[in-house]
Amino acid sequence: MQHEIIESVTRVQAWMVSYLGNLLDIPHENVDVTLAFDQYGLDSAATVAFTSDLGHWLETKLDSRLMVDHNSIQAVSSYVGEAFGTAVPA
Repeated sequence: MQHEIIESVTRVQAWMVSYLGNLLDIPHENVDVTLAFDQYGLDSAATVAFTSDLGHWLETKLDSRLMVDHNSIQAVSSYVGEAFGTAVPA
């Protein structure tokens, strides 16, 4: 089970890095998963849209405060990967 959670966290993190890199037009390798979303200049509207798109990818509705309560890609991907486990798309 632990291996599946790690894989899920990794997939969520990769999706989020790609999304943020594309949104901000920066190379994906320059996205620091430990930085808070506001350090990337994302306001509340942007984080709500980001959360909505992540939920769409996961085929579920996520709480709009997700990225407030978990304020970095690392934090969100850990939370979502553990919460959704094998339901995270490959």
